[in-house]
Amino acid sequence: MVKRHPLSSKDIKELSNAVGELGPVFRNAEKVEVYELSDQVTIYIIDNKPLVAKLVVKMDEKQREYVIPLLTYFYLNPTYIPSYPTIVVDDGAVPHIVNGADVMRPGIKEINGEFEYGDVVLVKDMKGRYIAIGISLMSASEMRSITRGKVVKVIHHLGDKLWNLAQELLKSK
Repeated sequence: MVKRHPLSSKDIKELSNAVGELGPVFRNAEKVEVYELSDQVTIYIIDNKPLVAKLVVKMDEKQREYVIPLLTYFYLNPTYIPSYPTIVVDDGAVPHIVNGADVMRPGIKEINGEFEYGDVVLVKDMKGRYIAIGISLMSASEMRSITRGKVVKVIHHLGDKLWNLAQELLKSK
């Protein structure tokens, strides 16, 4: 059951303080709506644009909650430079990732920034375009020291349900 409702000013302020780097997106908004798709997925529609999602992801038998920018955010705000760590993948990995595959170590060309197991990482192609957002399955130093295996669990990618829903919501505004 999908629920959509506006957030109060107080709720917006609390949310903006809780989401770190994404806080200003909420603080500077005229209107924030919550679009609850399920217990696992909530989209925040900020000034009629679907920009942020809250996802509940299973990691190591535990449920973890992540608030992430949607990929739509990067395409609507090309000057935004996120402080999240990034991983650049080769052209051969891109079709697999945008079809829902996790990131495998052989496909990685660059690892930028420091991160630990369970941290959000952004995945870019060789042209610098954001293609996915994932959760690291190891630290940056561990990832740099290995040559094979699954290293990032992809939780949002171009062409997935969140991307398609965001495109629909943008068309309908």
